[in-house]
Amino acid sequence: MSRYSCGYVSNNCLIFSADDKRHLRQQIKAELDLDPFTTEQLPADRLEMAQYHANEKLAGKPASHDQLLLNSVDGMLRINNVEIPLHPQSIASAGLLCLSSGIETIQHQTIVVVENLAIMPLCHSWQIPCIDPQALWVYRGDYKSGAKARVCRDFVDRFGSDRTVIVFSDMDPKGLEIAITMPYVNYWLGPEQAVWHACLKSKLANCEGFDLQNSALTYLERLSNEQKLSELLNVLIMCMKKERSSFRQEHMLSRKVELALFAVAARLRDKRAGNRSLTEFTD
Repeated sequence: MSRYSCGYVSNNCLIFSADDKRHLRQQIKAELDLDPFTTEQLPADRLEMAQYHANEKLAGKPASHDQLLLNSVDGMLRINNVEIPLHPQSIASAGLLCLSSGIETIQHQTIVVVENLAIMPLCHSWQIPCIDPQALWVYRGDYKSGAKARVCRDFVDRFGSDRTVIVFSDMDPKGLEIAITMPYVNYWLGPEQAVWHACLKSKLANCEGFDLQNSALTYLERLSNEQKLSELLNVLIMCMKKERSSFRQEHMLSRKVELALFAVAARLRDKRAGNRSLTEFTD
């Protein structure tokens, strides 16, 4: 209001007279070369926004809104019918940070969604016999790094319908929630059942963080009570509740824990369902 010298506040509302609106429209047109009366929203892309304003951050979306981090078990990305080699000997790499919108096809039959960024560089060196040796690893994303969770979810939504989808996450309520709510998910990848109690009782188990995941645990319990999860996932949930601890992916690696695939037994009928919407389950 002070910047454009128009409008006033009344009863916690910002009021503009007809003259104020005309004045404000003229100033914005002169500053941005955009007419606020005919422009529904500002450009979403920062590079496009930079054509109109000195502050490119006014763009509707952050710079990372389309970024996706990919890796491959055998060191070769197969995207848009092109093979892209990764893992040069000269430098360690977490994979390829690319624009999801530029991916039209993928030539991988298995997609592995990885919860933690620290695990992505280990894709090639961490040998996991139970998964496809040409599997495509996709970082789930977070609010700190370039890759975002929504971009990952949309990617799996686009390409997961006719592929095997695996979620590799921490062994904790949030990790299972991530797995269960991922579109087209088939399996959760985690420690073998025989070592569940040993992992959750070990000195590396995280007890303090367990209580912070009460919302995710409540969600899992509801699905379990409704008999919407596979039997082994029900057993794992009971195990975590009993020990009140969790076991992280990094500790699975450091202790060389044997991993296995566990059927999630949940199938999303609505591919556009929300993060916590499961509409159909099969055993």
